[in-house]
Amino acid sequence: MKVMKYCNSPNCRNLIEQYKNFCEEHKNKTSKSYEEWRNKHMPEYIKFYKSTAWQKKRVQALRRDEWICQDCAAEGIITVAQEVHHIVETKHDWSKRLELDNLISLCRTHHDRRHNR
Repeated sequence: MKVMKYCNSPNCRNLIEQYKNFCEEHKNKTSKSYEEWRNKHMPEYIKFYKSTAWQKKRVQALRRDEWICQDCAAEGIITVAQEVHHIVETKHDWSKRLELDNLISLCRTHHDRRHNR
């Protein structure tokens, strides 16, 4: 039996799995509003993801992992990785943003799961 909780959106009574933050109705609204806030208040964050340094490090991580989703590989499945995930998120430790040991190649599904999307 799954452990459930209420959606984190104010006044929402939808039940969701305990590891998620928002129900299907609110997850995209929340992500969109966060992205709008981030774009306005965190220009260095946007600048970083557009930088040559990040693009090179991203490709380096994908090559290291042979373009395979590491979470799928742990389950015995081979899936092409499209995303590079910061294990310690940049919002928690900005200094680790370009450390190869802090990066893992993931498919979109596993990347979304890691971010509770």
